[in-house]
Amino acid sequence: MAEIFDDITKQLFQGREEEIKHPAFEGEMGLYMLVAEGKVDQIDEYRKGKPAPDAKERGILSENPLRNAMYHFVAMVTMITRVCISHGMDQDVAYKMSDSFILQADRLGTPEEVRNLQNRMIHRFASAMNTLRKGSTHYSRQVVRCMDYINQHLHDKLSMETLAENVQLSETYLSRLFKKETGQSVSEYIRDKRIEEAQALLRYSEKSPVEIATDLGFSSHSYFISIFKRVTGETPREYRDKYFRKM
Repeated sequence: MAEIFDDITKQLFQGREEEIKHPAFEGEMGLYMLVAEGKVDQIDEYRKGKPAPDAKERGILSENPLRNAMYHFVAMVTMITRVCISHGMDQDVAYKMSDSFILQADRLGTPEEVRNLQNRMIHRFASAMNTLRKGSTHYSRQVVRCMDYINQHLHDKLSMETLAENVQLSETYLSRLFKKETGQSVSEYIRDKRIEEAQALLRYSEKSPVEIATDLGFSSHSYFISIFKRVTGETPREYRDKYFRKM
């Protein structure tokens, strides 16, 4: 046991000396939450500029480059599997997907092939969660496209004019169709999705409630608090104190 702690201390010291910093917990969870929420179109943008899955910043798990890539792959697919299960994916489906990807990785011969498979794995889980989150209800193509646009632009200003133009319907018809198929108005759907996003940020980021309110387009911090409490029963601060970094 003493040898393990000595090794950890040595690695921590060496990392500080060489200014090698492991990606922050919030960054790791940010990716997993995008996968769990099925936000396929946001994943590649989120990962831009971040270290490769088997980069030394993420830890050296083996001196053999191929085994190092494999170990990182297995760690990531394990985490993504559990996060997706916790967000509603059938556990048998999730575990079978995980096993399948690990078996595929085991047949590969280079770190680059493992990294490419890792990208496909991330997108496959995200696509499955995207389908799951839309539920078994069959929405029209226009309503699905409207939902997709909203989910991809929660941090932007959203208007009925923009949404109607995107799906090539009149504002009045889109509003009526959306309400008929989902049971919610467009504004209620946007509100709920922004509150979901705020919950994830409060759990897994260091952003303050004021920053989150601004990022998600709420007109004021007080309005954000009011809406958040109406939907969740707690203020943003109470929610963070209760759930920060908890699955």
